[in-house]
Amino acid sequence: MTEIANNINAIRARAEERAEKTWHLKEEIISKLGLETKPEYVSDNQPLFGRGLEMDSLDTLEVVVTVNNEFGVSVNDDDTKAFGSINAMVDFIEENQK
Repeated sequence: MTEIANNINAIRARAEERAEKTWHLKEEIISKLGLETKPEYVSDNQPLFGRGLEMDSLDTLEVVVTVNNEFGVSVNDDDTKAFGSINAMVDFIEENQK
């Protein structure tokens, strides 16, 4: 039973860590881009371009700098999949964080 409880606690801790990282990313994007919204109104699956947060190329550069500064992750031209949504960006951060 202890092993199951440990697994549940590890899963819970992992979920909380991801939720905090996702919230932090939303706050940073909103702040850096001067968006007039709150993190709770930005869906984790909301597209960053088009009808989502309506980012443009200058906004993309700002997010790249933010991800580098806040999470220690470099984003290059080959990492376009990371900009699909907030979730995709968090996935990318987690895969590349040191």
